[in-house]
This record gives sequence, structure tokens and C-alpha cells, in this order.
Amino acid sequence: MDEVAIFWDYENVRVVAKGVNIPIAEALITYSESLGHTRVKKVYSDWAGINKEIIQALYSLGFDAIQVSMGKPNSVDIKIAVDCLETAQLYPEINCFILLTGDKDFISLVNALKANRRKVIIIGDSRNISEHLLLSADDFLSLEELSKMYKARDFSKIISLKKKEKSTPFDTAVEWLIETVKLARENSKTTRRGVIDNLMRSSPNFDYKGATMVQKPDDKAKTFSSFSKFVVAVEEIGKVKTEIIEGFMEIFLPEEDPQIESELSPNLKDVIEKEDWKKIFELIIKTFSESKNEDSDELSFTNLHFPLRSAKKKGLLPYSNRRLRNAIEKLITIGFLIQQSNSKITLVTDSKENSEKYFKKAMNSTNDTL
Repeated sequence: MDEVAIFWDYENVRVVAKGVNIPIAEALITYSESLGHTRVKKVYSDWAGINKEIIQALYSLGFDAIQVSMGKPNSVDIKIAVDCLETAQLYPEINCFILLTGDKDFISLVNALKANRRKVIIIGDSRNISEHLLLSADDFLSLEELSKMYKARDFSKIISLKKKEKSTPFDTAVEWLIETVKLARENSKTTRRGVIDNLMRSSPNFDYKGATMVQKPDDKAKTFSSFSKFVVAVEEIGKVKTEIIEGFMEIFLPEEDPQIESELSPNLKDVIEKEDWKKIFELIIKTFSESKNEDSDELSFTNLHFPLRSAKKKGLLPYSNRRLRNAIEKLITIGFLIQQSNSKITLVTDSKENSEKYFKKAMNSTNDTL
């Protein structure tokens, strides 16, 4: 039986307790036990400000709650890295490490563990996880997927040797691939081949278990040997296209221009220029003005991101989708946009009379980094 160790960055992946129960923590343990014997369970945080019921519940589930002072930057990251490597050295029989985090600072740790022939599984929020961390790990499981499997009491996705799984029809997998590329684009993620594969695996909307479970279109009795070969087959029927951008293979929809859509395109600018900020302000105001005609003063983040992405496709805003997302976040920071408790966004009431003031704030703000 495999030996498993869990290291949980609680500062990065927090959970909600239901009384004395923590469903995600319970799901995590069940998942870990489906892989083998859980030898180590450690969770790290500055516990001074955490609800005592959560701490007690974690203790009752067998977790060691490790106190880490927040006096220095990346205190938790450093402590977890040191403890992981020490555990790998002291317990060579532990061959699988589960890390609950989404922080890209753990990439070096993941690589070090893999160099020591340990399997590394990352569990985190699929909306916030670092793409580079996701690519570095052997496998990724989203919190949403973990919760879904736990509620269904079905971990057959993990225990594939115990249960014959049904393969996925090719056409269905193609639809999932297209939807994942669209979703990645909306959320300003790269569409690198490895990222898309992991996003499909982690999506709670798809029962995708990897390309090795996808039927070949010309022989339903056989499945693909890799995700790369699956993508080639989809490209052959014209549903997607691929291109190498800055050394990485990326997946695009047929109508997309890779040099415009790629988050890695060398043709995109890093810093938003003055004239382009004016365009962004105009587009945001126009979008709210049009929404009022539909009796709505509140818009979602996606509603605001879409017109900026459309302008980008026309060559009017030569910036990555992530940079444009950051521009909206900056407008929220300076008070031009107001985020409501329901996550919807409204336009500040004095947007027209004080537009120059907000424009100067946007230009002078220093948080324009990715």
C-alpha cells in the first residue's frame, strides 16, 4: 500500500466549518485514503485569528495544526517546504505528497519532490491556482471536484483499478475541450496544452478522466494514449487549432488569432498606455450606459471584461486578457467601480463629472503588475 503525506497551506486554501465538521477536510482525508495509507497530515497557519472550532475540528480529524508567525514574508511557504523535504528524507516509504495550495511559490518544492521520485498532487481552487504550479504537479484536483466526489461518496475517478470506468465519446470530449478553452479565455488563463488538460480534469461540469478515457473517432473500442494525440485529432476535424507561442504549445478556437489571443504573445504590451486607458474608461462607461437601457445598474466582472476583450480582438487594446482583467481590478481599487456584496459591480455616481480625477488615479496607481 502506498504511503501518503498531506501538507495544507491554510493561508492559501481556507475552508468553512459546519458546526464541528469541516466537509472539505473530511473529503481530503477520504481522498488521501483512497490513494493509500495517510502517514502525515499537517496544516499550517497563524491560528491566532482562526475560529477555535475549526482548529478543534482539524485536530479531531488527525491534523497537526502547525503555528507559523506571519512576521516574515512567505513564512508558511518556507515552513511547508522545509517540512516536506525533511519528511521525504526521514520517510522514504512516503511516495505521494498532497499539497493544498494554489501558490506559485511552491513550484520549486514540487520539482524537488519529483526529483526524489515522489508523486505530487496539488489540490486548490481552480479559479485562483497558479497555472505554472498546476503544470509542475503530477496531478491536480480542484476543491469543487473533491467536494463533489465526497458528496457522492464516489472516488472511482481515483481508484480506477478497482472499478472499470466508462470511456467518454469523442464528440462529447471535443465539446468539453472547446468549452474549457472558452472558459480559460474568459478567466484570463493561458490555453497551454497542459493547462487545458488539467482544467478539464478539475471542472465539476465534466466527467473527464483524461484523454486515455476518450474514445477514438474511428475506433470506439480504443482510446487515446495521450492528451496531445487527442488534441491532434480534434485539430484534424477543424474544431481547434494549435500554435507554438514563445516556446509553448497553445490551443485556440478556429476563429481566434493566436498572436492576439495568446497570453504569451510578444506582440502584446506590458504597460497600459495613456491613450488606451482613455479607451478603457470610455468602454466601461458605454457598457454601463447600455445596461441601463435594459434596466440594470449592476454588471458582472465578465460583463465588463467582454467589451475590453472585443476591443482587443479588433486591435484597439493590444494587451493580454489578464492585463485587461487587472485594469478592471484597478478601477475597483481607485473607486471608479464599486463591488457589491453580491459580487456585482456598479459605476460610481460621479463618474462623469469627476472622470478626469479617476483617470489620473488610474494613471498614477502602481498596481499594474500581473
